Amino acid sequence: MGEHLGDDTVLVNEMGVVPQHAGINNPGRYFGPSPAGGLGWGLGAALGAKLAAPDDLIIATIGDGSYFFGNPMAAHYCARAYDLPILFIVVNNHGWGAVRRATKAMYPDGKALTGNDIPLSRIDPAPDYEMIIEACGGYGERVTDPDALPDALARAVKMVREERRQVLLNVVVSEVV
Repeated sequence: MGEHLGDDTVLVNEMGVVPQHAGINNPGRYFGPSPAGGLGWGLGAALGAKLAAPDDLIIATIGDGSYFFGNPMAAHYCARAYDLPILFIVVNNHGWGAVRRATKAMYPDGKALTGNDIPLSRIDPAPDYEMIIEACGGYGERVTDPDALPDALARAVKMVREERRQVLLNVVVSEVV
């Protein structure tokens, strides 16, 4: 993803991407998660970033659990209604990592941790996230092969920049265990 990040790019990160590793060193170009929490803030933040910087490339990296909490239909509707082309990258591991971590932190010896299936921490079966954006006039693509990701990113950035469409890449990674 780093090759697509330039001086005219804003990264809204709800996935743990470290700004220095992404090559972002300028103020106002990176918005990351608060240590206080707030799952789902990334979608709205990306919309706000695009409104504030209409000529810039806005990329939002969001986990699938956070995507759920962010009210994606409303976000994609607003992106369409207000002509806000944004690249949304959903990192789909079929689970709510925040729920798993919070459960382990709060109840390290609790019953939920005795098995490998912490209640309410799995998103299974997972929706076809790429279809949600398509229902709102955007382009969605499912990426399951890591080798296909660079080309998918290049296509997505081109669509956002040149066609001024909102795009979602549903990047399926290993499931939560």
